[in-house]
Amino acid sequence: MSRGVSRSLAAVACLTVTASLTYSPVVAHAEPKPTKAQAQKKLDKLNDEMDQKVEQYNQNREKLKVAKKKYTTATKASKQEQQTFEQQRSKIAQMAATAYKNGDSTDVTGFVGSADPQGVLDQAAVFSHLSHERSSQLTQFLATAQRLRREQSQAKTAYDEVKSKQSELKKQKQDLDKKVKKQESTVRKLGGGSSGGGSIGGTYNGPASGSARAALNFAFAQKGKPYSYGATGPGSYDCSGLTMKAWAAAGVNITRTTNSQYAATKRVSKGDLQPGDLVFFSGLGHVGMYIGNGQMIHAPHTGDVVKISSVDGHGSYYGAGRP
Repeated sequence: MSRGVSRSLAAVACLTVTASLTYSPVVAHAEPKPTKAQAQKKLDKLNDEMDQKVEQYNQNREKLKVAKKKYTTATKASKQEQQTFEQQRSKIAQMAATAYKNGDSTDVTGFVGSADPQGVLDQAAVFSHLSHERSSQLTQFLATAQRLRREQSQAKTAYDEVKSKQSELKKQKQDLDKKVKKQESTVRKLGGGSSGGGSIGGTYNGPASGSARAALNFAFAQKGKPYSYGATGPGSYDCSGLTMKAWAAAGVNITRTTNSQYAATKRVSKGDLQPGDLVFFSGLGHVGMYIGNGQMIHAPHTGDVVKISSVDGHGSYYGAGRP
């Protein structure tokens, strides 16, 4: 055998040994299938996260309403100041013309032609050329120009705030949508848990009277309607949307979010609960309406409907409030 052939065979053998040493087949291991208890625990955790996310969504939406109101108010104020500015600028222009004719000043007419308040402020030194008798009107004019600049700045700030809140709200809603879809998929895979559909409506036959009875009558009429985050009816509700609308039907405003409903109601101990009282859970992430006998009516979570549940069976009890 030639020396070249020997070398070639040795190289092949070396490559073969190297390949055999480095090749290691990957064996896929399937994730162990969770037990029913484990799956339920995960679903409960998702529901708690969903409650908190929905409450955050609702709070941000209320802040967005405030930001829009501030923007509208600032815009109106700015327009009013603009009108005042134009009226006073016209008066000062007449004063300047008179001063020029009387020889009081030779260079005061330039600034009054500017519609830009900042232009007036930048040339405020020319006010000294006008006679002392006009100082009061000039001071008022300057103050108006300053207010106009301030109102315009506030309007711009409010506008930027609204835009920022809109962007924030859009992102949070997108994140929430992902959680909703994930939770819906989880519920379907479980093959149990919550179920929608069925008949809509019901009748309250308990002992409550007055406004509490009116609120419960409304809530019972919503039985069977689907949960939907951010919804306040009439076709679907989230937890605080249902309680808000129920008490609104009784002529009582308890505000929109779970946190603000808790703050707007009188504290009640669990042992003194009466039908119509609000019961709170999961660190103010969820709210229902007590109906008596340890039960409540509420809009639980995504994939579920407005229904009656046990207060003790829902989750981490936080407290109660009476509107």
